[in-house]
Amino acid sequence: MHNLMDIDNARIGQQPQLPHFTLEGVDAFARVLKTGNLNHMTAEDFLQFRNNYAVFTGCVHDVAQSKFRWLDGDDERDFETWCQIWESTTSRRPHDHPGFLRVMKPAGFTPAMVVFDHPSGARVIYSFYWKSLNDLPFFSGSDDPAIHMVSPYGYGGPLYEGSTINRVAVSEAFEARFGDELHRRGALSEFVREDLFEDRLVIRTQGQRIEQQSNVVVNLDRGPGQIWRDYLPKVRKNVNRARQNGLRVVFDPHGSYLDQFLGVYHDTMARTGATESFFLGKDKFELLGQTLGAVGGLSYVHVFDGEKMISTELLLLSPDTIYSFLGGTLSSCFEKRPNDLLKHEVIEWGAARGFKHYVLGGGISAGDGIFTYKRAFDPSGIHPFFVRRIQHSPERYDQLTWKRMRYEHAKKNNWKPREDFFPAYLA
Repeated sequence: MHNLMDIDNARIGQQPQLPHFTLEGVDAFARVLKTGNLNHMTAEDFLQFRNNYAVFTGCVHDVAQSKFRWLDGDDERDFETWCQIWESTTSRRPHDHPGFLRVMKPAGFTPAMVVFDHPSGARVIYSFYWKSLNDLPFFSGSDDPAIHMVSPYGYGGPLYEGSTINRVAVSEAFEARFGDELHRRGALSEFVREDLFEDRLVIRTQGQRIEQQSNVVVNLDRGPGQIWRDYLPKVRKNVNRARQNGLRVVFDPHGSYLDQFLGVYHDTMARTGATESFFLGKDKFELLGQTLGAVGGLSYVHVFDGEKMISTELLLLSPDTIYSFLGGTLSSCFEKRPNDLLKHEVIEWGAARGFKHYVLGGGISAGDGIFTYKRAFDPSGIHPFFVRRIQHSPERYDQLTWKRMRYEHAKKNNWKPREDFFPAYLA
């Protein structure tokens, strides 16, 4: 007799979310549970049970034996723990560092990181912000917690660190455990700006994955001669012009020229009509230097014309990737082509130090002038950029959107949900 309880008594009765179950397998499994043994199964039932039982028990065992933590970025002890965990990872994506999340924190949001340690030795880390929805003026009728989540500015998503062979199993176990935690905390929605390098991420099946405008990533894993030849001709011409104009480039890992950087940066933000959130004060950049900068996660690079800074950029650094982050150029100096020289020098600097990628990003809209300018540095380095929209509780999501509409209409506002904004109730 093959008694089910003898096979794995301790693993029965838990309810993980398993995307690879078939309906037929669930029915077969239910019939076995009802009788408690395998003796009276049909041949078809046995095949369905055999194909699904290993997935079921394996995933439940993985969830049960794993370790899951939720760290609060506003708590100083959790902040220190978060720093230590980030430094222990191989990816060290700068957008996941708690110092970065503090600096870029949107109003009303709390930074958080979840850490999932799998029995196989694999680890998943996921940094994001969450916001309580209970205090919204249109939220009413329930005392149950409700939150919205969003990944940091730039690139995010749950990072996977472990053997490739375990990636699927670990992803399923993480989604099950993370889903339980989000249900407990009342998560309604989650918006993720996904990493450009998909193989770094946990495999997620939830939500709607939408391709946005493409990003440019310069491949640094080529010889300097090949990199130079692969530029579009206008880049080579502009770099030569900048050199003829006597411009010089200075790398500044410690922010020694911060005041001059802020002058150029804020001038650029004002000229381009940037939103208020981009006008970061000196204290924010100092905090970023004291946290992410202290562990080698950033460097400034400046272009000087004599003693005057005319172009600048703040780079974020991981062990193999350089990210173009914030910067600007004085409009009065455009004709000297300082930014072309800056990017060329960053490319040479990064390649010489073993970096593999220089992420320039995309434009404001698909195929615009900003994107065209960036693409000229590596026409073959086009990467799709995806965002993920997840409704963790579709019914409550729709209810809150309807409450927002009713609230706005009562105030005589012609409000309606926007297709291009997620979540709809915060549009």
